[in-house]
Amino acid sequence: MLDLKQLASSIGERAILPTVGHELRTPLTSICGYIETVLDGEIDPQTSRRFLETARLEALRLGRLIDVMLRVSMLDLAPPALSGECDVVEQIRATIDIIAPIARKRDVTIRTRSPRRAVVRLDPDECIHALSNLVENAVKHGSEHGTIKVACRRVDPFVEVTIEDDGSGVDPAERKAIFTLGVRGAGTDRTGSGIGLAVVKAIAERSGGDVRVESSSLGGARFVLRVPAG
Repeated sequence: MLDLKQLASSIGERAILPTVGHELRTPLTSICGYIETVLDGEIDPQTSRRFLETARLEALRLGRLIDVMLRVSMLDLAPPALSGECDVVEQIRATIDIIAPIARKRDVTIRTRSPRRAVVRLDPDECIHALSNLVENAVKHGSEHGTIKVACRRVDPFVEVTIEDDGSGVDPAERKAIFTLGVRGAGTDRTGSGIGLAVVKAIAERSGGDVRVESSSLGGARFVLRVPAG
């Protein structure tokens, strides 16, 4: 489960409320997108059921986030010991389902390449938060009608996930700064809060991993997330 105390320690206590708001928005957008698609009535019953199941899972995740918010005391920011592990391949599939309504609106195709299984030392909810921020970022900043590539491989002692888009990329001079809370790339033409990538960095570094951005062969940005293998 996403640990807001640790996030507060990583990105600063004053930033925790806008950060939480940002993290609540993605599951809410996914839930609304799937329900709207089902209500349109233009899909078969099996697909409709799958969409509703994804919306249900996101509603449960949203509930867990709210439960954590209610329990967090901002007076006690000492981070507890890290625990938990998950199969990052499974979390990639779940992330693509979550982001699918946003991708459909921009007619973006998401292609994946992964092994059967890749266990990491990271809580499943934290893994979903990191991945969904990166994939949503790629959808929004890549080309309309474009393609995103998501790949996963083991590079001991890490599992490495790459997310590539075909947008305008990130200026080399800004590649470190965009992971700072409140900072957005100067070349972007879309609104944003400058929170998502800071959350990814906090989650990655707390796990003992890291995240970076470089140039993609697609012409845009290539984000590389590394998390300790389980």
